[in-house]
Amino acid sequence: MRKIDALIVDDEKYNADLLEHFLKQNCPVVDRIDIANDLEEALEKIESHRYDLLFLDIILQEKTGFDLLDEISDHPFIIFVTAFEQYAIDSFKYNTIDYLLKPIQIEALTAAVDRVVERIKNQETIDRNEIQRFEKSLGREGKVDFITISSINKVNLVKKSDILYCKSSGRYTEFHLKNKNVLIASKSLGEYEMHLTFKEFFRIHNSYMINLNHLVNISKKSGHVCELVGEIKLPISRRRYDKLLHYLNIN
Repeated sequence: MRKIDALIVDDEKYNADLLEHFLKQNCPVVDRIDIANDLEEALEKIESHRYDLLFLDIILQEKTGFDLLDEISDHPFIIFVTAFEQYAIDSFKYNTIDYLLKPIQIEALTAAVDRVVERIKNQETIDRNEIQRFEKSLGREGKVDFITISSINKVNLVKKSDILYCKSSGRYTEFHLKNKNVLIASKSLGEYEMHLTFKEFFRIHNSYMINLNHLVNISKKSGHVCELVGEIKLPISRRRYDKLLHYLNIN
């Protein structure tokens, strides 16, 4: 099992430092631990690094943990750590593994992290087995240009070249294909971003990742918009616009 990376979001430094200490002492599978003390700092860190797990407080000064989740669209696994019991039901609208009340109980913390590890392990096993089965059926060895798209009832095997763009839909991902079909996957866009090669796909927005092979043009005047084949127009976030131009060597 690979190590996992975690981000702690808590506006009280003592609580964040204590949780970091508990994780280092009791959860060795958590390799990287970063801390953010407000929503803006958390957004910056999530923008620059792909976390497997988010430890999230509910009340963040004048904001809430739910405000953060509504901003990032594609959520890593989430463990809420809070003193407020009344938000538990609302928390499970997101990709929530557990809801831990302060003061933190070590047994509850380690059990929650173990559930995250098991979820990741199960998904990696499903993906690996499907890939091996498909390669064997083709009588080929080596890399195949496709991705597994797992829904609730089945696993679809789709060529990457057939994907126009991916759209985040909460904890799910919509795959929009060249044949105009749309597949709904039971994983977040962030999880699929790890499986799609950087040279072919680019995350233009928290909600969208495009196949660069189907990119027609980029608007440099009327807002931040890109057009794909079929006259599909998608927004580019301000933070990603310059990165996209730089990547494509556009001055």
